[in-house]
Amino acid sequence: MDHGPRPPGGLNPLAVLTRAHRRQGVLARLPVPGVYLVSDPEAIQEALTRTQREYAKGVGRRGLEPLRRVLGHGLLTSPPDLHRRQRRLIQPLFHGERIAGYADQFTALAADACGRWRDGEARDVHRDMTDLTLAIVARTVFDVEVGADVITTFGRAIGRNQRALRREVLPGGRLLDRLPLPATRRWRADSAAVDKVVYDLIEARRVRPGSADLLSLLLATGMPDRQIRDEALTLLLAGHETTANALAWTFHLLSGDPAAQDRVAGGDRAFATAVVRESMRLYPPAWAIWRRLVDDREVCGRRLRAGSTLILSPWVVHRDPRWWPEPDRFRPERWLDGPPPPRYTYFPFGSGPRQCIGNGFAELEAVLVTEAVCRRWALAPAPGAPPVVPRPLITLRPRYGVHLTVRVRV
Repeated sequence: MDHGPRPPGGLNPLAVLTRAHRRQGVLARLPVPGVYLVSDPEAIQEALTRTQREYAKGVGRRGLEPLRRVLGHGLLTSPPDLHRRQRRLIQPLFHGERIAGYADQFTALAADACGRWRDGEARDVHRDMTDLTLAIVARTVFDVEVGADVITTFGRAIGRNQRALRREVLPGGRLLDRLPLPATRRWRADSAAVDKVVYDLIEARRVRPGSADLLSLLLATGMPDRQIRDEALTLLLAGHETTANALAWTFHLLSGDPAAQDRVAGGDRAFATAVVRESMRLYPPAWAIWRRLVDDREVCGRRLRAGSTLILSPWVVHRDPRWWPEPDRFRPERWLDGPPPPRYTYFPFGSGPRQCIGNGFAELEAVLVTEAVCRRWALAPAPGAPPVVPRPLITLRPRYGVHLTVRVRV
């Protein structure tokens, strides 16, 4: 099945990046001053793995970070020294043996969630996966159950405010934040609601300490509640949003390939893993990674000035025909046959010191949820449903959801 890049509108960032790469090659100067698209695997490796004091996170000379407005100085947005300390502290929650221990919970929560579906109904599986992945990260990492009110609060905060968050890097964005615009008022209200949920979780864990969950781990260090809030919110939001998107794209792709669904339903774990990886190749939830040069540096044979912003785009590199035969086709078998792709031609979780701390957690979660759904349900595009098209906000979301008809397997 062909899944070529068809983002709507000529000014869509995905279309802009794709055209720039095709016309200019591995180093493309974009229409914004000082911003470059880098698509060479060796240059990507250097940008992701060299010291954070050479290739810093953020955009432009000020290192603007859209997510810092909501996540504060959590693991995803913290400066280098704090990031190293916090990563060492949190890493034990995501060691291989610990992740393997979560597997039964992944499967049970997924089976319970999709067990409430009805034969023949049309569902927006993006919404379903958003609810499920939030429940999973809350139960496994935080050792709490989340109710419908918490799911609604977090869903609103992420789903309807990504455009407001992107203002941080736009000209005049901070001025807009000071104006009483509807989007600004909505963001402030949603942000306050999310903060209340997180601080309530912190206080509840302080009253009744646990032993091996994230909040107990952070409280034991004596760090301020504000920093605990930043770390907890980072893992709650980032830990479910990107996986929910990956699963929604996975089921979209599978809905057009009944044979692939049957193979997953039959218990072929290697193939299910290949399906998830192929989905993240075609629709990487983190569609662009930003770095800025701290000093003047040569990149792809060209001298760039300090403060230049580099965009490393999995969307572009994952669809480059130099590395991926038939790059726009959904072919999970490519992950099972032949040699693996060259390094840094596939980097959905980033790499280096800033690589997603939960990459192993997220991939296993996605594989087990995919298996649980396919074992019980056959999926097909819902008649009359809106088109499934990518919307590149902070993460790569399906613009109108992913509406599928679900039928019980017999």
